[in-house]
Amino acid sequence: MKLGIIMTIIALILISAGCDFYCCDDPYYYDHGGCSDCWCDDNPPPVPYNVHSVTGDNSVYIYWNPVSCWDLEGYDIYRGYGPTGYYDYIGSSHSASFTDLTADNGQTYYYAIASYDYCGNESELSVDLVYDTPRPEGYSYYLWSAESYPADAGYDLSAYSVVDWDYPTCDFYFGYDSIGYYLNAANDYTDIMEWGYASSIYDVDFAPETGWSPYADVEAREGYAYIIWTADNHFATVLIRDITGERVTFDWAYQADPGNPELKIAREKPSQTLGHEIRQEGESR
Repeated sequence: MKLGIIMTIIALILISAGCDFYCCDDPYYYDHGGCSDCWCDDNPPPVPYNVHSVTGDNSVYIYWNPVSCWDLEGYDIYRGYGPTGYYDYIGSSHSASFTDLTADNGQTYYYAIASYDYCGNESELSVDLVYDTPRPEGYSYYLWSAESYPADAGYDLSAYSVVDWDYPTCDFYFGYDSIGYYLNAANDYTDIMEWGYASSIYDVDFAPETGWSPYADVEAREGYAYIIWTADNHFATVLIRDITGERVTFDWAYQADPGNPELKIAREKPSQTLGHEIRQEGESR
């Protein structure tokens, strides 16, 4: 009798919280004379919130606050090509995170999340404005000083390639002179700045509008990140890992979307109703 009262109270609490009460295949309740059937109602779980993303290389990492609901089964992830309009289903997750491995570098994507329960009820899509543009990245590349090895001193970010320091597509080069080590913008239309100490290229989230060096070169220092604004209007991060003799080892991230200063997106966007819709089966993009 007491068990039945307790179960009834729990059911009322769960239903009032927007969750379906679902009781099935639980040996404890069978053995103690409890429920022996499954039942569902039509209440969907709460809408996920605080959705945000982190930019990757041909990938986007998406996170959100876990939904609190007894009968939560998981989350469906949807992606679109604009802040409004159709969003397509791209995958599901049982945890409050998802990695979009089908994203292409240089393409901006918009994301929304829905939660679903054991009964198949799905919530509305999240209303956080979440978008991201994947960009390529590289690790443990190295250059030699332009003074001694000019053919191996420059780097072309768009080609992910070491080039001659004065090659037409060179974006920056490394050097060592009587003053010390330096990074140099490769031409008059490329800008450079020292961002500061960083443990990873992911510490640099975007290229600021101000703070660019008035000179073509900046001091090259181990553990420091630099931002490059290329002549063809692309932004990149360069993180110096090591300087030994006349060689520098560095990591980099390059935004392939022209004029886009986002090098990593990990900030909560303002919540708003977007009016996006889930594409129905058979509808074209």
